[in-house]
Amino acid sequence: MLPTSSPCVRACTPSAPSRPCSRVRARGAWSVRTDPPAVRDRPRRLVERVIRVGSRLARRLPGAIGGRGTYFSAQQRLTADPHRADWPRDVETLLALADRDLARGRTDASLRWYDKALRISFDPSLHQAGGSPLAADPETFLEPLRSSETGALMLGAPVPAASVPVRPAPRERGGKRTRLLVIAQENWTFIRPVLDALRGTGRFEVREIEVDDLAGPGFPDRERILRGRYDLVVSGRRMPTPPEMAEAYDWADVALVEWSHHVLTWVTLLDRAPRKLMARLHRFEAFTPFPLLHDHARIDRMLYVSPPVWNLLRSAVPAFADVEGVQVGNLLARGLGPTPGPDRDRHLLVQVGWLREVKDVLFSLEVLARLRTHDPRYRLRLIGPGLPAASSADGAYRRRVRRRLEELGPEAVQQLGRRDDVPALLAGSGVILSSSRHEGTHESVMEGLAAGCPAVIRDWPDAADYGGPGTLYDSGWVVADVQAAVQRVLELSVPERYAEESHRARRFALAHRDPEILVAAYERALTEDSAAA
Repeated sequence: MLPTSSPCVRACTPSAPSRPCSRVRARGAWSVRTDPPAVRDRPRRLVERVIRVGSRLARRLPGAIGGRGTYFSAQQRLTADPHRADWPRDVETLLALADRDLARGRTDASLRWYDKALRISFDPSLHQAGGSPLAADPETFLEPLRSSETGALMLGAPVPAASVPVRPAPRERGGKRTRLLVIAQENWTFIRPVLDALRGTGRFEVREIEVDDLAGPGFPDRERILRGRYDLVVSGRRMPTPPEMAEAYDWADVALVEWSHHVLTWVTLLDRAPRKLMARLHRFEAFTPFPLLHDHARIDRMLYVSPPVWNLLRSAVPAFADVEGVQVGNLLARGLGPTPGPDRDRHLLVQVGWLREVKDVLFSLEVLARLRTHDPRYRLRLIGPGLPAASSADGAYRRRVRRRLEELGPEAVQQLGRRDDVPALLAGSGVILSSSRHEGTHESVMEGLAAGCPAVIRDWPDAADYGGPGTLYDSGWVVADVQAAVQRVLELSVPERYAEESHRARRFALAHRDPEILVAAYERALTEDSAAA
């Protein structure tokens, strides 16, 4: 799941324009008149066009002005077409500016250009639409960022051995409860149920640090984190630890950073360290530059939820080879639910989350179209945000989706939008589909299994080289292509086969997402000296 509230996302992603409206005086009070979409969009489209044209003109100029034009133009073009192939040229331009300023002794300016090169290379448009160049070939993707003069310092220079931060003395534990310090920024959604469950065991004391609430030096912005990395590798100088963090380190047996992105980078750069430092890895962080910037020797253990993501990260960042990894899971947000009943429509396919290009609903729609040539009773239920009513802002992918939905018609495809009754909808459906190009775990698949839906899971193309969904789910549920998906669904049309697969689905969910089993795994990961112990 993408934590859109985190500052690294806010800094990388242009904010959505506010919806313009006109205010008119009516009956002695202010009322709001919302203009039609086409009228509301005119000022935004005009501003976007001015910025787009201005950036393209500026990029042709020499020096810093041309560099800023290159940066803004690259962002706009990737947003319009995430599959364009000329973005590496823009990265080279920005890296050249970074190296020029580094040679002149202008360190801060150099780091700002290098950051712009990172932002383009890790632009969400490149990696969240499917076909991520990082997943396709990590070495080729990262080579320019590593081989520039600035990159060689930031990503290649060793951390001076003398800079090892101070850790508190070992604490006499005895039979006392484990003191767990959890550090995160704003997005606590996935970890909160785990912390509640750990508290419930009676074997953990848990403290939480919200980095946005730190006083004093507090949590630095992205620019200062990059400067902190530079200072560490060049001079061995570490960033100051906020007093609240230092006090919490003295208290804690283990510190766990939730989300392994900018917060973890910052924690590993500080001049104080906890007794043990662990971090939890989701999919999102692997497609940011921050895993490249950690001081990896400071991390005692990584807790990952997705083997393909962990494998990708170890392939992209060799320093992770010396960091122990332990697989953990997420507690299902809506729980495992009751034992599924027999009253369901075997011909009703369901997909939860489908709008983003990485979900590749076109795969599901093609599966449906071929199924309906065998039996017109097959239908597809789409749950989650859908296409906007107006098509004026559609890109090429959304135009294709809209056209395909119109061809199949509402009798074949139900678009239900956001719903609060997802478990009930799953319980009445026949098969849960995963059509994505890349996922971490695809939690909705596990929710479908818990509801007794047999799964048809595409072998996520961007994750296939790193183990794919077969590392998370029964390999018999994973299909290579559309035709294999059709064949599996048709096999499930036999009542006896369907009943057997439905029971298997429920048993799998119980075995892998039972709260007691999951919490026990977290307890072992957080307390044992070795994951193999």
